[in-house]
Amino acid sequence: MSEPSATETLVATATAAIAEATTSAASDLKSNKSLKIVGVILAIASGVLIGSSFVFKKKGLIQSQAGGPAGEGVAYLKSWLWWTGMIMMILGELCNFAAYAFVDAIVVTPLGALSVVICAILSSIFLKETLTFFGWIGCFLCIVGSIIIALNGPQEQAVETINEFQKLFFAPGFLVFGSVLIIASIVIIFFFAPKHGKTNMIWYIAVCSMIGGLSVSCIQGIGAAIVTSAKGDNQFKQWFTYFLLFFVTVTLLTEIYYLNVALALFNTAMVTPTYYVIFTACTLITSVVLYQGLKATVMAILTVVMGFFVICAGIVILQMSKVDPEQLSKLDRKSTILLKAARQEVHTSEKGGLDTSLEDPGMDAL
Repeated sequence: MSEPSATETLVATATAAIAEATTSAASDLKSNKSLKIVGVILAIASGVLIGSSFVFKKKGLIQSQAGGPAGEGVAYLKSWLWWTGMIMMILGELCNFAAYAFVDAIVVTPLGALSVVICAILSSIFLKETLTFFGWIGCFLCIVGSIIIALNGPQEQAVETINEFQKLFFAPGFLVFGSVLIIASIVIIFFFAPKHGKTNMIWYIAVCSMIGGLSVSCIQGIGAAIVTSAKGDNQFKQWFTYFLLFFVTVTLLTEIYYLNVALALFNTAMVTPTYYVIFTACTLITSVVLYQGLKATVMAILTVVMGFFVICAGIVILQMSKVDPEQLSKLDRKSTILLKAARQEVHTSEKGGLDTSLEDPGMDAL
């Protein structure tokens, strides 16, 4: 039997190399899809836990403050229902944090609308806070938009180590963009908010949205560092890891503070949809700038944008169903009549029900 020629040996080697590369690529692709599924599941679990937590906490408040003035005292600290809600909220936030380590922010952030939907549906069941027809339409639109984004979310640039994220963070484009956001926030805080902040909620919401977008985008770097460290490659030996932790902490506290200011000054039903839309938009734009684009076709990107608009429409309709339409000065007459008729039906069905005016002092805002 003759020995194989040099050409045959070269061809065999090349074939083996191609086969190995193909197998490796297929394995990586399968791994990436598996990680995306894990991230989406964590994001959905976060929405369910956080949305449910508000109902448990409200139920605990109603029981602990029965017969007393609404919103006063700390009797709710003795309620197991309230503590169950707090534990669920903490677990939900941990799931949300973990989701950023497995899937892109452009997918995780819009899925946060599920918490609003879950809270609205469970409140109508357990707290007798009846949803109007428009409220159910809003919930349906939020779910549809979330499904569209979860199924069509494009990929950002993959980051596994803190050094890779450091290069993206200190890229000229992101440094300029981040500096513009921080400077704009400082100008609003010291010049525009003191003059116009009490009459227009957009100023405080703009601050917490721009700063929050930076915070959420950088959380992905911390999540990736934790996952890589768990695999045996310790990322906490790098100084940038601690800088990132400090940066995220400061931006997160700033976001929470100015969101609470907006909630204290304006109607929560108006602040919530406005904040969600602006915050999500800022987060998506910041993520695209940080990761220097998206690995997706124009059609996929447009699909995600349309899914985001569907969620925004659902959130706005859901929140409008909770407020007196006469307070909305720019609403046309026919829409005002429809919303008022729906609210009239709800108020009639809720007579004799639970007192849902009780509020959790400060905790729900956080």
